[in-house]
Amino acid sequence: MSDKKEYTFIFQDVEHQSQEKIESRGYKKAVKSFQAKYPKATDVKVIWYKDNVELQKEQKIPMGRKKKLEG
Repeated sequence: MSDKKEYTFIFQDVEHQSQEKIESRGYKKAVKSFQAKYPKATDVKVIWYKDNVELQKEQKIPMGRKKKLEG
């Protein structure tokens, strides 16, 4: 049995709204994976299910340590 969850990221592209699905073991890993694919995104809406209840969160990107991200 897989303990991965599917996270849906909804973000504003240049002209329209886009959607990306990422399967991951945790919220933080999913967000890190998303921000690696889309470094220009600033705010995303994340939707996932836990115990058959839909959860959603507005997440600011990039997420992580400021010192590490700036290089």
